[in-house]
Amino acid sequence: MTVLLDTNAFIRWLTGVPLPKRAERLLQKADTKIYLSVVSVWEIVMKPRLGISALQAEEAVHAMGAVLLSIRIRHLEELSRLAVNGDHKDPFDRLLISQALAEGITIVSSDDRFPAYGRLAVLWA
Repeated sequence: MTVLLDTNAFIRWLTGVPLPKRAERLLQKADTKIYLSVVSVWEIVMKPRLGISALQAEEAVHAMGAVLLSIRIRHLEELSRLAVNGDHKDPFDRLLISQALAEGITIVSSDDRFPAYGRLAVLWA
């Protein structure tokens, strides 16, 4: 399986806060391909209260065996077509959702607003 970690899932992993057992098992499987978007690193450095630098995030990506996913034109095309669901306008979330949709991969996230994006496969609990 191929997954994209949402920023919240990555921060939990990085800080040692347990993820739900289903997500933990999936991330520990040798055949799971894990992506972390550069969008998440961007979001992290925009929130200095987290105390995580871009370099620390990059080191963690490598330590967990993940691949850093850059922003591609097809992600932006998907973003341009992405409907706004309710009041969910967070630009980081919307770009992560667009990346997962464009890549056809599951997103690992605790955000209860993500399932409202019908085509989006979300894994958490």
